[in-house]
Amino acid sequence: MASPGPESAPTSRVDSAYRKLREAIIEGEYPPGSPLRHSELADAFGVSLIPIREAIRKLEVERLVDSIPNKGARVAPISLEDVDDVYQTRVALETEALRRAWPNLTLEVVEEISQTRERMVERVRRDDETFYELHRRVHFEVYERSGSPWLVHLIEILWSHTERYRRLAAKLDSFVDEGSDLHGMILDAIRSQDRDAAEEALRNDLQRTARLMFAAYQDEEAEAAG
Repeated sequence: MASPGPESAPTSRVDSAYRKLREAIIEGEYPPGSPLRHSELADAFGVSLIPIREAIRKLEVERLVDSIPNKGARVAPISLEDVDDVYQTRVALETEALRRAWPNLTLEVVEEISQTRERMVERVRRDDETFYELHRRVHFEVYERSGSPWLVHLIEILWSHTERYRRLAAKLDSFVDEGSDLHGMILDAIRSQDRDAAEEALRNDLQRTARLMFAAYQDEEAEAAG
């Protein structure tokens, strides 16, 4: 087996720093608006400043981090304007992916997705990585059958950006309860070949996260503005 090239170690350190910092932001270890000091992060993650800078640049692309001139980097604050914008965009893209995938959603495919959903429901209150990965698979097993790599790619970008919102909303009981029902409704509508009902259930599934985020944060945002 060939030995790793000279770029492997630096690249690995950047990827490791990126994954650790991203997870810490998503899990709330670094709360919205908190500063990200390069030297402190380098010490915490056991790397030099270069991987930290590259990790922060990657997280800026995902809009999880803001860099402010003369002040440095910070975790992007929770913005209800952003929540509204990104979820409206997700509704547009993901319902379009469902429409394009519709001819390929056979009963056999639906049963495979249903099995994934059942495994997701079993872990719904554990709030762990397996639950989030299964949740993602339930959605993308539909979207990937749209036949549009670009559409799937765009959805993946927005899915990544909204991971923090999903995890914050998932701490509320109503999120997991409604979510189990809505995913089942999507699959039932596909079985019944009722595309309108499937789109409506998907739209409701996406909009509920935005609704829960508004309920949780609108008072805080109004207080900060006033």
